[in-house]
Amino acid sequence: MPKIVRKHEKKRSIAIAAIDLIAENGLAQTSVESIAMAANVGKGTVYLYFKTKEEIIIEIWDYVCSLLNAHRVEKFKTAQSVYEKIAIFYDFSVLKEKNILDKLLKIYANNISIVLTSTHTALQENFNKKTQEDIEAIKDILQEGIKKGELKNFDVDLISTIYEKIFKGTIINGICKGSSVDDLRQSLKKQREFLFELIKKD
Repeated sequence: MPKIVRKHEKKRSIAIAAIDLIAENGLAQTSVESIAMAANVGKGTVYLYFKTKEEIIIEIWDYVCSLLNAHRVEKFKTAQSVYEKIAIFYDFSVLKEKNILDKLLKIYANNISIVLTSTHTALQENFNKKTQEDIEAIKDILQEGIKKGELKNFDVDLISTIYEKIFKGTIINGICKGSSVDDLRQSLKKQREFLFELIKKD
């Protein structure tokens, strides 16, 4: 068991070391040699954990999800309402605190372009999987709100999907327009509040 943990930690450390390089140069222009150097490992070690550079992107997103999920679990403990939980779910301040948010947005833009052009099946599958996981998590929050009488009875599948599409759509649009992180957060807040007004109980 300890051996598996060490292997996972090594894999993750390589991916984290690659964040700056991929954000600055893009995936195609980032060499395995430069990633190995940044991670302080040999080139062969990178290939031991990742068959392709796209797999490094997948590991970066797994790392990001682990940070966001830990943040959500902690903040949910003190959340007083369903609206607070929705706000917490779409809050990415923990990434800003770690000084990686701007870099991740650049990588996200790169990731999306690969997904949209269908150039890497594993990235597409990972993107779809993460999207579905987020939709399921939002569904749980909304169903809790209906049970507690905070929300109207509505089509939870539809609204949770809309929430997720708004979030990802705003991020992609913001990246294309060169919006600042603060502008993105404000746009998301306004959209989240507008949608919540439609489903909350009067």
